[in-house]
Amino acid sequence: MAKNKYLNGVLPMALINFAIGSVYCWTLFKADIWAHTGFGPAVTSWSFSIAIFVLGMSAAFGGKLVEKNPRRSAFWTFVMVTLGWFVTGFGIQTRSALVTILGFGVIQGIGLGLGYITPVKTMMIWFDKRKGLAAGLSIAAFGVSGVLINPLVAFLLDRLAVYTAFYALAAIFGVGLFAAARLLWRPPASQEDMEAEKSVATATFSVRSVVLSKKFVFLWIVFFLNITGGLALISHEKQLYNAAGQTAMGMILLFVMVTAASNVIGRVALGAYQDRTANKHQPFYVMTIVSIAATAFAALFADSITVTFGLVIVIQFMFGVGFACIPNVLHQNWGISRLSTVHGLILSAWAAAGLVGNQISSFFLDGPGAQYLYLTLVVLYSLQLVALFVWVRVRTTDRVEAERAARREAALV
Repeated sequence: MAKNKYLNGVLPMALINFAIGSVYCWTLFKADIWAHTGFGPAVTSWSFSIAIFVLGMSAAFGGKLVEKNPRRSAFWTFVMVTLGWFVTGFGIQTRSALVTILGFGVIQGIGLGLGYITPVKTMMIWFDKRKGLAAGLSIAAFGVSGVLINPLVAFLLDRLAVYTAFYALAAIFGVGLFAAARLLWRPPASQEDMEAEKSVATATFSVRSVVLSKKFVFLWIVFFLNITGGLALISHEKQLYNAAGQTAMGMILLFVMVTAASNVIGRVALGAYQDRTANKHQPFYVMTIVSIAATAFAALFADSITVTFGLVIVIQFMFGVGFACIPNVLHQNWGISRLSTVHGLILSAWAAAGLVGNQISSFFLDGPGAQYLYLTLVVLYSLQLVALFVWVRVRTTDRVEAERAARREAALV
């Protein structure tokens, strides 16, 4: 059968993200897990935090596998995610906190990291002229998945014991991920991409040289700070609304749905915009400057529920922009051949931010208050802007030096 972008690109991408995006449904299980096991909030909190940390680190170490054979990485996504949900269910059934954390945090976390980066490069090659939109859609699907799976989780928990629901979801996700591993196929990169790659010196590529380069380090800092700021608000969204005077659960749920939609729109909209720009990092200026302005304004009106709600909408939007636009920035600076490897490496920023962002908001919301949190985020986003300016300068210097080296080589020939 002839390969095509929808059957061998879009469909497996959707199936993979349908399964791995379920990590955001963890909060729906907490009450049932506590009731069945007697676990305290610490167990479920650590399960989720470890899952996000392992996601980032497994993406960092799994990039080479995705680069070499995306179908194999899709297969291992199937194995680890399915096994992770099954082991989590077993841990809950046997009331073992260690097994629960191992299943959801570690085993499933490995599958999340591999699954997150597996379809991105494939989508960008299939949709060669709309790489930004392709990356944005792939990464947006991860966020949309949680919204789509919520009703399924609620349906299962109404009819099954909580651990049986985990077994059922392991089977459902397993079928979809196995199909994705069979369907996924990445075509060769275009001649245009291969020609453009010559200007970024991938012949001398090594993980060590990338990680130690100033160009990577400052981009990592930009990405880390943006994720940290986003997680600082998202992880305590309900508490922020409570602090501003909104306690009605119905309104809070509506706010959460709207802000989640803003995240998805940011990923798709700025990903599409990125395709129209020569310098793929331009959306990062928008992301950073708007975040500074929004947090500074919120610090002046921290007690206003309207301002708080507006702030979270803006930061959710910009949070999505960072994730959606980073693949195309990496493509422009390191080339298509090593995109998955570098994408995995940069996602280690997500692992680090997952440990920091939540702690920042906990410290301020449990103590000094939301206003001081917002002022701290103004400083954080200002540092992000400084890092972005430095990164652009380093990138420009590297490009000029590469062009000079190419001219010298051409003269010798």
